[in-house]
Amino acid sequence: MISLRSYLFRDTEAETTYRRVIGLFLQGIALHSVEGDKADYDRFREDIEKCLAVLSPETPVSELLVVVGGALRAMEDYNQRTSKFVRRQNTELQHMVSMLTNTVITIGASSEQSVNRLQSIEKSIESTQKVEDIQILKLRLSECLEAVRAESERQHRDGRDALANLKKELESSQEMMGSFRPPPNLDEATGLPGKAEAERVIRAAMESPQGKFVVIAVCSRVQAVNARFGYTVGDRMLGAFAEHFKKGLSARDQLFRWQGPALVALLERAERIERVRTEIRQFADVKFDKTTEVGQRTVLIPISASWSIFALAPPLETFMTQLEAFAAAQAPRDYA
Repeated sequence: MISLRSYLFRDTEAETTYRRVIGLFLQGIALHSVEGDKADYDRFREDIEKCLAVLSPETPVSELLVVVGGALRAMEDYNQRTSKFVRRQNTELQHMVSMLTNTVITIGASSEQSVNRLQSIEKSIESTQKVEDIQILKLRLSECLEAVRAESERQHRDGRDALANLKKELESSQEMMGSFRPPPNLDEATGLPGKAEAERVIRAAMESPQGKFVVIAVCSRVQAVNARFGYTVGDRMLGAFAEHFKKGLSARDQLFRWQGPALVALLERAERIERVRTEIRQFADVKFDKTTEVGQRTVLIPISASWSIFALAPPLETFMTQLEAFAAAQAPRDYA
């Protein structure tokens, strides 16, 4: 058996050679050790440099063995610390993947399949030690994150498309709403649309006036009833008159409260005006009574009307003037 001690005699060529070999080994250990923590690696190299510093031709054999032993202990300590450093990095990597998984689950930007793959990778890291295994996990993680990214882009695209469709539907709804007019304000006494709506309808009908007629009817003695019994009774009188007039018209006719005690109806008929006038006369000339309570007594109020019919014809201003003139002409008769 050959021992190292037999070669370490002073002042021999073998002694010098082996001293150089030991020095080269120590230098190689310092240069080619795996670097873990930067500060720890620098300290390890400093320890080896100290061992090299005492390695000289004058170093006694006993001290040379101490130097070699110190270098071995330094390398052993460093390897242990580096192993802990690697395990710590592995743990940190596991925590990073865990946080990534939880974040993906929280924001809900991936499918259930992607979440399951991330959780599988997280569990695999716990038992991973080899570099090759970490590289495989890195590849799996890259593929999984690519799937998560694709899923997020798909959801973003779907959301953008849904928003665009919603915008189109809103625009379409606005167009539809534009084609519908809000219901007109109704008169409290008669429950009918007022004069403004009547004027709008007549103006629209004037675009194709053929076969259209306007009937105006003025309820008699409303002002006298207001003066004697109050406006509440007068409103009841107008309401009864409007109900009677509405029953005489067809369902397609449009009836309005014009102003004061006057009502206006827009009719569309294929007959001549004489035939339409005969139709209206059958109920417009009918006189009837309205019974109402006034204080502690019951009052019977007779209801009748003056009316006229006009064939719709332009110009609009002239036609409106005819209606106003007829309504105004009935005022002197109100107290008659």
